[in-house]
Amino acid sequence: MFARTTIFVAVLTGTVVALALLADATHFGPQTLAFALVLMSVTFLIGVATFVRSVAINWEDARWVTGMNRLRRAYLLIVPEVEPFFVTGHDSEADRQSLALALGHGSPQRLANLANSLTTTSSVVAALNSMLAGALASDLGAILGLALAPIVGLGTGVSLVSAALHVRFAGRFRRKRAP
Repeated sequence: MFARTTIFVAVLTGTVVALALLADATHFGPQTLAFALVLMSVTFLIGVATFVRSVAINWEDARWVTGMNRLRRAYLLIVPEVEPFFVTGHDSEADRQSLALALGHGSPQRLANLANSLTTTSSVVAALNSMLAGALASDLGAILGLALAPIVGLGTGVSLVSAALHVRFAGRFRRKRAP
């Protein structure tokens, strides 16, 4: 997952640098806005693909942790004396509770775990995607000749809608794959 995210961040960085150089060379003329629309669209597409895959990888990780906990539980049933040597979970009920806290297996987003979910790789990619979507909308507004206030409002609105759609996608992904 980190390699995918690194590629996305590298593409995003390259896009920003290319746009800065282009804006300097063209004195931020209309060519800059048109070229920005193309570059940011491609970058946004890469970001969405990265987000979708990172959500899937997070879910797969939760499944693997559950499987490992079940194996540890089986070892305990066979040889109960090994329990002091386990440093991680081995209880089925604890599995369900820890996965619910970690947003795995269909659990809904809760305010209590919001801080944890904002620090995940998929959430960082979602935030970058949302800002990129807002920048795309603002760029389009500038190309269409809108005034500054509507451009800012459009960009902000699209960013917020994009963030909500990212959260909704991740939640639906988890719910569809609940055990």
